[in-house]
Amino acid sequence: MHLIAGVIALGILGISGHTLWIDRQNTWEEAERSSRNVLTTIARDLEGKLDLLDLSLQGAIEGLKYLGSQQLSPDLQYRMLFDRAATASFMGTLLVVDQDGNLIADAGPVIASRSLNVADREYFIAHKVNNHIGLYISRPFASRTRHGDPSIGISRKLSDTAGHFAGVVMGSVPLSTINQLFDNLSLGQHGAINLFRNDGILLTRYPYDASQVNQDLGGSPHVMRLLGEKSGTFASVSPIDGVRRIISFERFERYPLVLTVALSVEEIFSAWQRKALVLSLATVVLCCAVVGLTILFQRELKRRTRAETKLRRIARTDDLTGLPNRRAFRETFEREWRHAVRSGSPLSLLYIDADYFKNFNDRYGHGQGDEALRAVAATLENNIRRPRDVAVRHGGEEFAIVLPETDLAGARLIAENIRQSIVTLGIAHEGSPYQVVTASIGIASVHPSRGSERATLLEAADRALYGAKAAGRNCVHHREAEADRQQNRRPHAAA
Repeated sequence: MHLIAGVIALGILGISGHTLWIDRQNTWEEAERSSRNVLTTIARDLEGKLDLLDLSLQGAIEGLKYLGSQQLSPDLQYRMLFDRAATASFMGTLLVVDQDGNLIADAGPVIASRSLNVADREYFIAHKVNNHIGLYISRPFASRTRHGDPSIGISRKLSDTAGHFAGVVMGSVPLSTINQLFDNLSLGQHGAINLFRNDGILLTRYPYDASQVNQDLGGSPHVMRLLGEKSGTFASVSPIDGVRRIISFERFERYPLVLTVALSVEEIFSAWQRKALVLSLATVVLCCAVVGLTILFQRELKRRTRAETKLRRIARTDDLTGLPNRRAFRETFEREWRHAVRSGSPLSLLYIDADYFKNFNDRYGHGQGDEALRAVAATLENNIRRPRDVAVRHGGEEFAIVLPETDLAGARLIAENIRQSIVTLGIAHEGSPYQVVTASIGIASVHPSRGSERATLLEAADRALYGAKAAGRNCVHHREAEADRQQNRRPHAAA
C-alpha cells in the first residue's frame, strides 16, 4: 500500500513539477526573446544616431582644410564646418578646439570667437596623449555650453599637415537625449537599460539616476562578461543596484559601447509563481488525499492484521503461563530440526515435569497449583538466554525446552540450573518428600542428518524424563540411545 500510494503521489508530483518546469522554461525563453528584441531595436536606433554625429565630426574636420585663408564669408565658413551637423538632431553641441584646447568654432549661428578652453576635458587629453585614437567616447561630464547638463563627448582628433596633434572636434550628447530613446519602453518596475563604454564605465542607464552613472565597473564579473563577449543573454545580480535580472547585451560594431537590456527575474516570474502556487496547492491537496486514504486503508488493514496476529498468538500461547503451547512446540521443533540438518549443528531437547503435582493440587487447590505452574514457567524463561531457545508448556505440569546449536554437555548445564532454580523458589509442597516444589528433567541431544527421524529425539527425551522419575525425581537424567552410538546419527537421552 505504501508503494502504491508513493507511486501515485510521485506521479502527481512529477506531472505537476514537469508542467511547472516547462512553463517556467517557456516564461524564461519569452523574456529572453523580448529583451533581445528591445535590445536590437534600441541598438540600431542609437547606432544610427551616432553615425550621423560621427559624420558631423568628419564634416567639420574636412571643412577646416578650406578655412586657412579666412577669405570666405562667415556664412560660408559656417556651412563648410557644420553643414552636416544640421542632420544630427541627437547632438547637443559641436565644438572645434585647437591644440591648446581653445575654442576655434562651434555650431552656433556664425563663427565667432568666445572664451572657452577644454584642455582639462578627458576627451581632449586622450587625443593629445594618444595620437592613434580614432573616434573617442568620453565619460559623462557637466557641459559648459549647456548649463551643466550631464553629457558625453564623441570626438575625433585634428591633425596638421605633418600629422601632429592640432586640436579636437567634439560633439556632445546630453544624457537626457539618450534616455529619451527609452521613455516609451515598458520594462517593468525593476527593468533597466545600461550603456557601458568598452572599459566598463557606465555612461548612462534607464531609469536615470545621477548617483549611479559614471561608475567604473570594469572589475565586476558581471560587467567583465559583457565586455568579453560580442552578445548574449544571461542572468545575474546587478552590481549597480543588487537586483537579479535577465540581461541581454550587445557590443556595437563601430563604437566602443556595450548596450544592455535587463528585465527583473522577480517580475518575469511573478505570474508564473502565482500559477505555480495554485497548481502546487492543488497537487498537495491531491497528494494528501491519496496519502490520507492510504493511511485510513492501512489502519484498517493493520487493525485486521493485529486481530489475526492476536488470534494466531492465542492459538499458539498457553493461557495460564504465557508460554508457547504444544502447537507452537511442534512448529518450533520442526523448524529447528530442519535448520540442524542443514547446518550439521547439534539440537537438544529438555522435558521438564513438576514432581508430585497432583498431590499439590489436591492439598493446596488448583488456584495455588496455577500459581506454582506460572512460577515454574517464569523460571524456565529466566534460564534460557539465546533468542532461539524456546520454552513451552507441553501439557498439564509438563514443559519442554528446545535448545538449538546446543550439545549434551550444554543442555545438562542448563537443565541443572533450571532444577536448582525451581528448588530455590521454595514453593511449599508438603505432599512431596522434598517439602518444596521440584522438577524432574530429561535431556536428549542429537546431530541430525538427512534421513534421520525426528521422533528419535522426542522419544529419547521422553525416556530420559521417565528415567529421572524412576531415579527418585528432582534430578537431571540422561540415557544414551543405542542407535546414536554410530556417527552421531541418533540422539543421546538424558534425565
